[in-house]
Amino acid sequence: MSSLWRSWSDFINSNFWFEFRILFDNNCIVTEPESIFLSPHTIPPEAVNALLPGFGEASHCDVHLDRESIQWRAQNPKLFANGTNALLDPAICQRFLDDIHARMGVAWSYGGYLEDRRHLLQGCYLEKAGGFVHLGVDFSVPQGSSVAAPRPGVVFLVDDDRDRDGGWGPRVFLKLEGGPFNDFILIFAHLQGISVQPGSRIPRGEAFAEVGGPPNNGNWMPHLHVQAIRSDSLVEVLVEKFAELDGYGHPDRIGDLRETFPDPLPIIGWK
Repeated sequence: MSSLWRSWSDFINSNFWFEFRILFDNNCIVTEPESIFLSPHTIPPEAVNALLPGFGEASHCDVHLDRESIQWRAQNPKLFANGTNALLDPAICQRFLDDIHARMGVAWSYGGYLEDRRHLLQGCYLEKAGGFVHLGVDFSVPQGSSVAAPRPGVVFLVDDDRDRDGGWGPRVFLKLEGGPFNDFILIFAHLQGISVQPGSRIPRGEAFAEVGGPPNNGNWMPHLHVQAIRSDSLVEVLVEKFAELDGYGHPDRIGDLRETFPDPLPIIGWK
């Protein structure tokens, strides 16, 4: 290895390393070397605008943040020189995301369902239990962006988790109505400017909140977190274990977690 790369950092940043990892990870989509951890798929504008009004025509991609964080950490060693995870700082994490978007030539990105984020979030509150599996989808758009209902529904709950160490921030629980989506509740988290209350009915495509920012959004970089819950898990999740509800879970329980918190993308019409 020394004849090709002068250091471990050089090896980690090489295209050979990216291609090597692809062989062992079927979830990684190969496009071109600079975008090897990003899916080239785009979502139809009408479907995007039903959730994020005004973003349908903007360029976007599906990104795996944990894999990207490994690469970015190797490229920015000074930020991590003191042994702490600089990506837990919302401003640094935003810089990380901006670098991804600039490299890919996109305005925004989304992704993260059942993604293990042990590298991205190393050292955060999840470390104690090891529950780094992300149970929703993150939509990385700027603070103040409008958030709309991708399906018609009735507001079940509006609250504000004020935890500034990785909390939910203001959130809205929407019980979907009509057709095959009647059995799901969607959680919209890390919000600001919520304009609805419990019992409000929201038609498809109507804005009801904005994407929030740190520290009031749980102290994350600005993004929208959408998580689905099956209605038959309503009592267990939202009544008996409401205090334990999180956007992350343990990899040992991934089967149960997938059943309770299904992929929200098909539900909102993006798959």
